[in-house]
Amino acid sequence: MMELTWRCGAGCAFCYLGETGRLNRRGPEMTTAEIKAFLRSFPAGTRFYFTGGEPFLRKDIFSVLGYASSRGFTWGVNTNGLALNRPKIKRLMALGPAYVIFSLHGPAAAHDRLTGVKGAHAKVLANVGIAAELKRPGTEVITNCVINSANVRLLPAVYLEAARAGADRAIFEHLQFLKKGEAPGLSPAEVMTPFLPGYRLDTAAFERSVGKITALRGEFETHFELRPDFSRRELARYYNGRMKPAGACPALLSTLNVEPDGRLRTCVLYCAPAGGTVKKLDRAGLRVAKRRLVKGGLPRGCARCCQRFAIERIF
Repeated sequence: MMELTWRCGAGCAFCYLGETGRLNRRGPEMTTAEIKAFLRSFPAGTRFYFTGGEPFLRKDIFSVLGYASSRGFTWGVNTNGLALNRPKIKRLMALGPAYVIFSLHGPAAAHDRLTGVKGAHAKVLANVGIAAELKRPGTEVITNCVINSANVRLLPAVYLEAARAGADRAIFEHLQFLKKGEAPGLSPAEVMTPFLPGYRLDTAAFERSVGKITALRGEFETHFELRPDFSRRELARYYNGRMKPAGACPALLSTLNVEPDGRLRTCVLYCAPAGGTVKKLDRAGLRVAKRRLVKGGLPRGCARCCQRFAIERIF
């Protein structure tokens, strides 16, 4: 997971970068040459996820993505869609991404309110349609909706918009957050997950929304996916109770997280340095840092980490 920039033209109400003070923070970013040199450290077939912030705010983004293709990597990119247009999408699809993820968090009024950008919904939905039109075999067009208290009743409308625009898959991802006391001793500077002490969700409304989407099975080719699909009891505990992680992390030792300035993080959520930078990849040090993080069990900050839960494709 390469966070190419923390710059973004949107300010989503639930964004972990915004909640932790990283969104649009000024600071150095990896150069094109540094990124390419880092990519050369990995064999063909390695999976790369390019994200931000908004990666298409980087002037060199097509050079970076093109280089990933030339190295034989399987890669995808995440975008809010605001910096794209038909010529750019055509150029993107020609590079052969495995997937392109567009953020779509509600119908027009809700999406614009959540992103803080008037007209954002019209822009992203148009670009989803263009991407679906111009994609080539092997590329999946995906929409991703972060489930939250402002859109929980609107999820069926989000699915319908994604399906009618031609998306291959509509993902609905549960909000990641921490409540007071769930990560004792950790500050926002140490963990990426935002602290939302009193956050709650109407779980009955969520279940009704899921039921309405499930009833559309077979009407569209667009897959419906929940990340993850909780039982009623798990859902209530996730949002309205307290969470304590158990077991092991299935992804910790097989993943690598890179920040915009080239520093390596221990994992997607923790900000502890891990084995140097893209200029000096210390694989042994990285493994030590990761194992140290989970020594004695998963840290409390892992309570709602998306890596701990299985992805469920409903249809």
